[in-house]
Amino acid sequence: MFIMKLDRTHSTSGNIFENKNEISNFKNLSMYEIGKIFLYLNSVSYNYNSSSPPKMDKTIFSSRKN
Repeated sequence: MFIMKLDRTHSTSGNIFENKNEISNFKNLSMYEIGKIFLYLNSVSYNYNSSSPPKMDKTIFSSRKN
């Protein structure tokens, strides 16, 4: 699978409904390919290995009294 590298030197602000030059590379990708890119970008943002993402600590959301 081909994953494009993130170009950190060029970006514009906007929302998903505006046509920006950045999205032209991703328009023809499948949902699976977009998911893989999202996983890569999250791993870069939060500094973890994309092949083994961290597990969510669900004990915080528990309503049981200890």
